[in-house]
Amino acid sequence: MKRILFVDDEPRVLDGLKRMLYPYRNDWQMVFVSSAAEALQQLSQDPFDVIVTDVRMPQMSGIELLSEVVERHPHVVRMVLSGMADKDVMLPSVMLAHQYLDKPCDAATLRAAVERVFQLRVIMDNPSLKQLISRIHSLPSVPTVYTKLIQALQSDDVSPQEIGRIISQDMAMTAKILQLVNSAFFGHRRSITNPTAAVIYLGADTVRALALTVSVFSQFDSRKIPSFSIEALRDHGMAVATFARDIAKSLDLSKPEMEDAFLGGLLHELGKLVLAVNYPKQYGETLLRMEQEKISARQAELDTFGTTYADVGAYLLWLWGLPDPVTEIVARHLEPVPGATARGVVAVHVADALMGKDPEGTLNMECLSAMGLIHHLPAWKQMQKEAQSETSR
Repeated sequence: MKRILFVDDEPRVLDGLKRMLYPYRNDWQMVFVSSAAEALQQLSQDPFDVIVTDVRMPQMSGIELLSEVVERHPHVVRMVLSGMADKDVMLPSVMLAHQYLDKPCDAATLRAAVERVFQLRVIMDNPSLKQLISRIHSLPSVPTVYTKLIQALQSDDVSPQEIGRIISQDMAMTAKILQLVNSAFFGHRRSITNPTAAVIYLGADTVRALALTVSVFSQFDSRKIPSFSIEALRDHGMAVATFARDIAKSLDLSKPEMEDAFLGGLLHELGKLVLAVNYPKQYGETLLRMEQEKISARQAELDTFGTTYADVGAYLLWLWGLPDPVTEIVARHLEPVPGATARGVVAVHVADALMGKDPEGTLNMECLSAMGLIHHLPAWKQMQKEAQSETSR
């Protein structure tokens, strides 16, 4: 039975939730409490899968509650359900909540959001993966890009387009800004997958608050894991993203599909950043084993963490509410499955393989053949050579 804890200091709101969600009583085991203290008591007594809380509450706010949940019960998925329009109050929850829902919220919307969490957990039912992801709520950025962003935001006349251009150079910033803009808090009904469009929609002031006040963006500390280069990760991500978009264009995919391929390519190795930042010792040992034993990153990560960087990245992006086509690309780019794979996944798979050290060994020829795409390979290889030649000039 799925267990969900609802927290709101307004009795009328709790009563409304109980009535609204009564039809789901056979699917969910729901507990309703009116304070953060009661919520923490419930969490200490029984296991819960999801907590859904308001933000502004007396004694202990929803933000403070979520902070405690992160520390004491990191495996619980954290969701905010609030009617607050005050960005100064809401923005701190960006660091703590996985998803945001706006009041008033109808039963279908709330159910869809919660069921999406459970669907993800079924698809990626891996205890090791859940444990790895449970404490993640922020990711550090490439130092030079971070510095460039901070300098730009300190200028009064910087344009949203310039801010978006800077953010698009960094996978951590891109993931976080898209998580925020696609949340219900900002009321946008259509998925936004472009960092510049996200900044234009949010406004420079909101992004400035995120960076300078709430500290959503942070700088990567290379001293923690000297053998890991965040700059190399960034460069590879940008190269794969650009090449994947070109491949998608060669397949006559739609503009949204090309944008998904670009974003999926940019974020396809996000899981490596998660592992390197949060488990530097283990990830450093993993990199060493790859070098010494000549094994793949996938095998080394499975041996060390019980999961792969692709699953880690996809789980986090899906939990943050990024569009399904993008999370599918991140999840499946290593091993596309014939008959069950979108062409955007194939575009990133091919781009990543051809940009790697062992293209022939990593390309899934069976999948390309089964999907009738194998005849494109010579042209794609030529495109890669030309792109590499342009870069080396």
